[in-house]
Amino acid sequence: MKPLCAPALALLLVLAGCGKQTANDYFSKAEGEYKAAKETADTLHNRSDMAKLFEPALENYMKVVQEYPDDPLAEPALFKAATIRNNEMRDPEQAVVSYKQYADKYPDTKQAPLATFLAGYLYHNELQLLDSAAAWYTRFLERYPQHEMAASA
Repeated sequence: MKPLCAPALALLLVLAGCGKQTANDYFSKAEGEYKAAKETADTLHNRSDMAKLFEPALENYMKVVQEYPDDPLAEPALFKAATIRNNEMRDPEQAVVSYKQYADKYPDTKQAPLATFLAGYLYHNELQLLDSAAAWYTRFLERYPQHEMAASA
């Protein structure tokens, strides 16, 4: 029986190491990928090549959001995903979806006013959906009337 215990123990250790990644694993991986993409993006001029650089980071941030929605890292991961979609990938349709999701789920966080404002801004300036822009700017002013960006809404 003794010779059988060592292989069984080794197999158990291997299987334990193959467990599902944690929110922290995904978030840390996304942070590293984002930093590497940011450094490389400065040398590129083609927009689609730049967008591809940020896909791995975006995917890992979204894994945190989708697989660990109650983890404390889900909140910054969602905001970072929205920011990547907006700033690096230049995808206003998906960025506005993420900013709205953030504003709805985390209305009392530090970034909530910015997410709410940016939803209105993207609707207005990028998507030319003026009714939606007005609704999100109104929501911003109602929730955060003293915010420094209130005059811009």
